[in-house]
Amino acid sequence: MRKPLNAAPPRLQRMMLQLQRYNFNIIHRPGKDIPVADTLSRKSLSDKDDSLREGMDMQVHTVYSNLPVSDARLKQVRAETGKDIQLMALRDTIQNGWPEERRRCPQSIADYWNHRDELSQMNGILFKGEKIIIPTSLRTEMLSRVHSGHMGIENCKQRARDILFWPGMKKQIEDMVGKCPICLEHRPSNTKEPLINHKIPGRPWQTVATDLFTWNNDDYIVTVDYYSRYFELDKLNNTTSSAVIHKMKAAFARHGVPETVVSDNGPQYKCKEFQAFANAWEFTHLTSSPFFPQSNGLAEKSVSICKSLMEKAKADHRDPYLSLLEYRNTPVDNLRSPAQLLISRRLRSVLPSTHQQLQPKVVNHTEVYARRIHQQQHQKRYYDRSSKPLSPLQEGQSIRMQECGCWKPATVVQPVGTDRSYHVRTAEGHEYRQNRRHLLDTKETHNMDSDLDPGIATLASEASEAVPHTVPYQTRYGREVKPRQVLDL
Repeated sequence: MRKPLNAAPPRLQRMMLQLQRYNFNIIHRPGKDIPVADTLSRKSLSDKDDSLREGMDMQVHTVYSNLPVSDARLKQVRAETGKDIQLMALRDTIQNGWPEERRRCPQSIADYWNHRDELSQMNGILFKGEKIIIPTSLRTEMLSRVHSGHMGIENCKQRARDILFWPGMKKQIEDMVGKCPICLEHRPSNTKEPLINHKIPGRPWQTVATDLFTWNNDDYIVTVDYYSRYFELDKLNNTTSSAVIHKMKAAFARHGVPETVVSDNGPQYKCKEFQAFANAWEFTHLTSSPFFPQSNGLAEKSVSICKSLMEKAKADHRDPYLSLLEYRNTPVDNLRSPAQLLISRRLRSVLPSTHQQLQPKVVNHTEVYARRIHQQQHQKRYYDRSSKPLSPLQEGQSIRMQECGCWKPATVVQPVGTDRSYHVRTAEGHEYRQNRRHLLDTKETHNMDSDLDPGIATLASEASEAVPHTVPYQTRYGREVKPRQVLDL
């Protein structure tokens, strides 16, 4: 009884109109608490009360006066309702009464069974409460009008539920908005996924990360240890792979050859020369997911620290190498300093220190490893609070790839390892490696074969082959085209 009059079902509307002159409280009493049945509810009078007619007329006037629909649209809905076979059968059932059991209900209107208490017919138009039941012939147009503002799925459903109804309307809106190319192209970025932590090494300099950066118009390379957070900083004369390899060899000669080197997908790390270096020095080279610097987060954090140290030293007219020395002597993460974790001793600096403090002392690596694991789990627990896992993608699946803020049609070629990366092919025939966060699972079906040249369509059908493709293809005019080699930047 707390509902507005126009929001109540027709039966309750008539009862509320009849009881408006009274002040009363409704109390529900279970049947088990009523020892004697109410006679009037078991045997009602057969006489007709003409006053009910007045209440029904008032109800019709109330519903019509609150409809946010023009007279021309109501006339169109009334005309199409008279042509709709399903709604005509529904109208007859509403007027003649519903059967006692659902299995006796006509199959054509079985979808309305659960709403039978709210259905009514007024002036040739069917209503569910105060919502208009749209005929089948007008539903496509109504869906288009609901989505005219290209709002999201939930907003479109709420807008439609305000004044419209037909069985399956929610699912049709979801399918329509989910396939709208304009909405998909300008869709917001995916939410972040649960954190995947790097494995904590069991000893110093077992796994290192590396990255290049530019500061004050000079190029630098940083190499950081995953275990101790100790990093080597070197200035580069140029950013060729030979210069990068030369600096990394110098760092490896001081601290040893690591088992694993993690880097981004820069051209210095993705070339054959660096791969030959990895094979010759016998370490595993892993690359982070493209356009996802978070997967190489330790190197990115070390770059930020290096820039901060050098920027502050320059502003204070101090030697940046002293800043670097003090950082290596400063405890991190409530543990020992990077120098102590790496080489088991403090480094002598401009700060006064005793002979005993500079003596080598072996660090309890078991305790350090346990502390690292605890901090990692603590970080993951807080990070995952606002994350949401994304469904895996299958080979040949039609998707959208985020590029420059827009989502472009693409097709999955194959997954890459276990780091949520995929090789995808665009409509132009180019292939990229992308993180799952930059890929959108859609309900579209991209027919790449019809949009591309015959040669590109042939490539599109060979999604299971390794990338990149090196076999040239020809256009319809006979021109030989070689696919563009794209680096995983």
